[in-house]
This record gives sequence, structure tokens and C-alpha cells, in this order.
Amino acid sequence: MKKNVKTAYLFWFLCGLFFGCHRLYLKEEGFWLYPLFWFLSFFGLYLGPGFFVFLLMLGFWLYDAYKIPKWVGKRKGN
Repeated sequence: MKKNVKTAYLFWFLCGLFFGCHRLYLKEEGFWLYPLFWFLSFFGLYLGPGFFVFLLMLGFWLYDAYKIPKWVGKRKGN
């Protein structure tokens, strides 16, 4: 199946921060980190360090936005 940058960014924007759907779409490793960090940030808000986990998750999410074109090119064989 041919991968599309626009579709990957749509997945990234709509549900990438919570579920890592853009990584699943592009068959990249690490999609499981997003639900794990999401759980830890909410659990951590109760205990204290959840905000820092959320900032870490946000950093990964923004980094993925930068990497999406490269991942799509890799899937296309470029």
C-alpha cells in the first residue's frame, strides 16, 4: 500500500498524541509509547511528575511531525 504524507499528518494531528496512529500507519516502531506516556501522565498528575511526562510526550509528538516525510520516503523506497 502506497503511503501518503497528507494521510500521515492527518493521523498525526487527529490521534497521534494519544495513540500514535501515524506510527502505526507508517509501520514505524514505538507506537506503543504514546498510550504508555498518556497513561503515565494522567497517573503522574495525581502523584506529581505527570506534567513532565506530558512535556516529554509532546516533544516526541513534535519530533514525529519532523520525521514523517522521511518515514514516508522510506516506505516509498526513495
